[in-house]
Amino acid sequence: MRSSPTASRGTGTPGVNRRHGVMLRLVGAGVMLTVMADTTATTLAVGVLRYTPAGAGMPLGDLVWLTSAAFIPIAALLATAGRWADLFGRRRVLAVGLVVFVLGGIATVTVEPWSYVLAARAVQGAGAAAMIPASLGLLLGELPESQRRGAIALWSSASGLGCLLMQAGGGWLAATVGWRSLFVPDVVIGVALLIACAGLPSGRRNSAKGVPDVLGAWLLAAGIAVIVLAISKAMAWGMDVVWLALAALALLGGALAQARHHRLPAIDLALWRRPKFVWGWLATWGFGALSYGLLTVQPLYLLHLGYPMLEVAMWLTPTSVAVVVTSFLAGRMVKRIGAYGLIYAGSLLCGGACVLVLVQAGPTVWGLIASVVVGIGVGALAPGTSVATTLAAHPHQYASAVGAATMARMVGGAVGVAVVSVVIDHPFMTGPYAGLAGALALCVAISVLIGALALTKITRLRPDPGDVMIKVPRRMLLELRMTLATVAAEADALLPVETRAPSAPPYPGPNPDHYPDPVPRPRAAEPGPLAGTRGHTH
Repeated sequence: MRSSPTASRGTGTPGVNRRHGVMLRLVGAGVMLTVMADTTATTLAVGVLRYTPAGAGMPLGDLVWLTSAAFIPIAALLATAGRWADLFGRRRVLAVGLVVFVLGGIATVTVEPWSYVLAARAVQGAGAAAMIPASLGLLLGELPESQRRGAIALWSSASGLGCLLMQAGGGWLAATVGWRSLFVPDVVIGVALLIACAGLPSGRRNSAKGVPDVLGAWLLAAGIAVIVLAISKAMAWGMDVVWLALAALALLGGALAQARHHRLPAIDLALWRRPKFVWGWLATWGFGALSYGLLTVQPLYLLHLGYPMLEVAMWLTPTSVAVVVTSFLAGRMVKRIGAYGLIYAGSLLCGGACVLVLVQAGPTVWGLIASVVVGIGVGALAPGTSVATTLAAHPHQYASAVGAATMARMVGGAVGVAVVSVVIDHPFMTGPYAGLAGALALCVAISVLIGALALTKITRLRPDPGDVMIKVPRRMLLELRMTLATVAAEADALLPVETRAPSAPPYPGPNPDHYPDPVPRPRAAEPGPLAGTRGHTH
């Protein structure tokens, strides 16, 4: 029997959901696993190049462009790719993104000049920008509402698993084959995901017609690239970066202007009119700066101490294990303590762990405990920020919301990596590990800001405009009940005396007006949305 279109969209029979649910979860989790493994590979490659002849003579600010070259197109194109996925089909955009990602990975492994390597990384970033929102948008659009929080938790925890697998096997690959081999597993997994796409439903598709805002997407990409360049070259170029900052503001302003006037804008401005989404976006931005900053500092710190790559991987593995386990458990806890409760707890743990590392003289048992605590904190922040941002959108905006939220995470990550590299090369603290200590102190400050934001949201929670739409009908029903009670009392007064309801005996107390009436008395309307209507009740 052929299933109906409604069933194929995930809102129909449970049989259809069971048939597609496993494949949807596997592909969605596989996308995040691949993207995070790719990100971890770049941080390991930067560490290898930093302390091997292959990258001798290159400043850290130039080496980290191996990461930034992918982050910039991811951050810039996520919102656009999410919009395209909502408009033209999420499976189609996912498949295109996987093809681009695989081709970029092959080029990263094979090309020789450094400029070509960075260009190949940018191509991979463009592919990942299409994969991320399309995968989660497809997952949320096809699954029933009761399963969406669990799907987000699985999608987020898969990133920790990708980091774990790359750290566990990447150390061996880098030590035995070379830094380029770190990108081979991403190509293999990407091909497998591309084959699996054939078994996925096509996903919902909006009926809007027209050409997407390609110019706005390019303006956004250029603006973010200029911001990262200005940060990474701030110490080398001095006051000249002021011109870069002005150029970045002009480019971003042009992207917003395009979004305001284009029929199919690169950025869905309707999301930004929802306060819940704005709060989640800010928390996600801070999470990106914190997590990718820590991901860059950890291997550099251990390699700076002289540890071989295999031992560095062993020290980093407990962090990734903690991320995977905590992300899975946090998916169940989010219903009890809320998304911002997870964000507050995660920021508190990450900041405390960084402080614990700062007071240590080197790798110790306390340092190992701190790395596990960092993993727990990141594992709480990942699903917390994902739930806070994604579920603030309407169902038809899921892919757009995922794109905008992950854009915030990647923009924060690009800025965090750039700032960390500047602080390491130009430390503001003293001591044998001045640069690394300064980077950790910066991570502590970011943790404090994220925690303050989450605590403010928890303690000063204001209703979303959508909540008013629930409260107004309730008040109208209460007003209607009071009006009906008044009409009943007046009708009872018109009946003959013998058919009226028995009157209450005289009140024995000093004030007869305090005796409760058998029928509520109407009161004057209090000021509010329905002021002027007859009657009111508590």
